[in-house]
Amino acid sequence: MKLITMYFAAVIFSICMISCGSSISTLPNGKQIDPRLAGEWVGSETDNQMEGMKKEWIMTRKNDGTFILDFTFTKDGESHKNVEEGTWWIKDGKFHENHEDSGMTDIYTYEVLDKNHIKFKSVEISIDMNKESYEFIDTRKASAKEGSPARDGSSYEKAIKVKNVADEYKYVKDHCEGCQMESQSLSEYKGKMYDVLHLKKSNGSDVSYYFDINSFYGKW
Repeated sequence: MKLITMYFAAVIFSICMISCGSSISTLPNGKQIDPRLAGEWVGSETDNQMEGMKKEWIMTRKNDGTFILDFTFTKDGESHKNVEEGTWWIKDGKFHENHEDSGMTDIYTYEVLDKNHIKFKSVEISIDMNKESYEFIDTRKASAKEGSPARDGSSYEKAIKVKNVADEYKYVKDHCEGCQMESQSLSEYKGKMYDVLHLKKSNGSDVSYYFDINSFYGKW
């Protein structure tokens, strides 16, 4: 009983460290920011804005409430870059992002998963999207090794490191809404072991996620 009590106490403490650790700051202009969102972040998504288009970005959010967003769009083998600037702030617990060029403001709910990952989900967005519900995860750039590719699970080189199989399914659930599992395969690549999950999206297209399982493979 004592061990169970200690376990739940640890769980509650961990949740509080993530969700209760927010320290909202007020800028001279009266707007508020969440310092946990400041820094340099990377992310990517496919098919959300346009079918067949992959979008990758580097987002630099500063503590003064300004941002620089460096986008790369890839469709049909062609890539285009775009840089946007603007301001960001927190209001009523939601993230607001105003784009200087368009003057439009996008609004998201956000969840700080840990110090290196933030999950965003659109509430109000100024551009037309292929999907009604648009969500993504920003990963702190400093948490990745210098020069290494963003780990989005799209290939062996970008495989996501996991501690168990449950982590794989959680990642897929968070990043591939409405996807149905087709198959799962164990694969060796350059002397390392990987789990590859093959899924079918709600629009009928196929997608695969690669997971680096070397932290636990063969140790059970």
